[in-house]
Amino acid sequence: MPLPDNKPKAAPSAPEEKLDKILKDFGDANKTADNNPGDDLRKLLDDSPDLKKRILDSVDKGFLTNFKALPPNSGMGGSYESGTKAINLPMDVLKGANTEAADKGELVFVMGHEIQHSFNAAETKKTTKDFLDGVETVAKSKAGPHDYTKLTGDFIESSRKDEASAHIGGFNAIVSQAKKANPETTLKDIYNTSSGRMSDFIDQTGAKPNYNYTLKPGLTLNADMTMPYSADNIAAMGKYYFNKTPEQSRLGAHGNLDYTNYYGSWAMNVAGDREKAYQDFYHKTDNKYVAPEVHFDMKQVGLKEDLIKQNVKFNDNQAFSYVDTSDGKNTPKLLNPVANAKVDHPDNPVAYRAELMAMKADAINLEKPESSARTTSVPKRSFEDMTSSGLKLKQATASDAKPDDPVSPSPKRLLMGDDLPSSRALASISESLRNNSPKPGEYKN
Repeated sequence: MPLPDNKPKAAPSAPEEKLDKILKDFGDANKTADNNPGDDLRKLLDDSPDLKKRILDSVDKGFLTNFKALPPNSGMGGSYESGTKAINLPMDVLKGANTEAADKGELVFVMGHEIQHSFNAAETKKTTKDFLDGVETVAKSKAGPHDYTKLTGDFIESSRKDEASAHIGGFNAIVSQAKKANPETTLKDIYNTSSGRMSDFIDQTGAKPNYNYTLKPGLTLNADMTMPYSADNIAAMGKYYFNKTPEQSRLGAHGNLDYTNYYGSWAMNVAGDREKAYQDFYHKTDNKYVAPEVHFDMKQVGLKEDLIKQNVKFNDNQAFSYVDTSDGKNTPKLLNPVANAKVDHPDNPVAYRAELMAMKADAINLEKPESSARTTSVPKRSFEDMTSSGLKLKQATASDAKPDDPVSPSPKRLLMGDDLPSSRALASISESLRNNSPKPGEYKN
């Protein structure tokens, strides 16, 4: 009979204490009479040592400070917000993870994906700032044409690398879960742990029960079955994940976008709003001003006008004129958002974001606490920066109104496009795909 272990247990580390509080707060905020999501999440993290290690590392670095519940029927598998340093989770899948292996695998993957976004956030913010600065430089110039093709393409390409590396993070979380269950895990074990997600990495061929499992071309693994974040692996996952069709990706408020047009719609929204602001300003201040042509090579960057127009909403609610330079032709276009256009840009795909975007410019003012000074325009900063520095939204009065200088955009413009797309979203997959039994018409590799 083994003797009792009387050695004192090591005190939890600071990151562990922080994570424990984060989980407790999450549970307290969302618990019901028969369920505590904080306890569910704690159990889930213990099932994937790699995931828990990276969660603790992110907590320690200050990248993750809380978990939030996704709104019901959001269509999202999860998302990460760098502004609030939060991972948003689907509560039905979290609860199901207690009893359903498919739900457990789904959520382990989602969290592995989203926590990698937390480590990528600084580079994502820099990439977005470079894009915004580039748009500002082009838009304020009176010389033409104003070509946004390279700026938009670079932004999308950077987003591709970010999403691809995050997907690798999800894969490694699943490998860790599979290896905890079976230290001698195989590609078959990994695939079956989360078949709906692993089909992005592993091909299942042959017939039941003698399926074959092979890694997709272009991908490589370490000896321990984990996937390194190598340039070749990131490029391959850009192809297998980021380049999925709109029907497979189902992003955006309408669920009809692929990743290219998801990020591209945000880019075109920003460029359109800044062009409109400067054109309006110059027309009012320079009677000789002629607005330059705005160019996008839609084919080169992979943008589709019919998808973009359903997912942009310009500040003035008017159409946006541009020239499509695809295939060397200059084709005048009018990007006229549909009447029911919904905006779900990559800065925050949850309801909170939609509420901010719906705010009207004439109903917003900014005021420092305990100050009576008011202004209807502020320096161009993100909403995140404004709130963290002590600025708050306040009702404006008619006497506050003054012309909007494009160099100091109104709060509505900041909320609509100029704040950083700081969070990354992962679309949900259906229950049947999680269980490896797709319904007719559902996507499966």
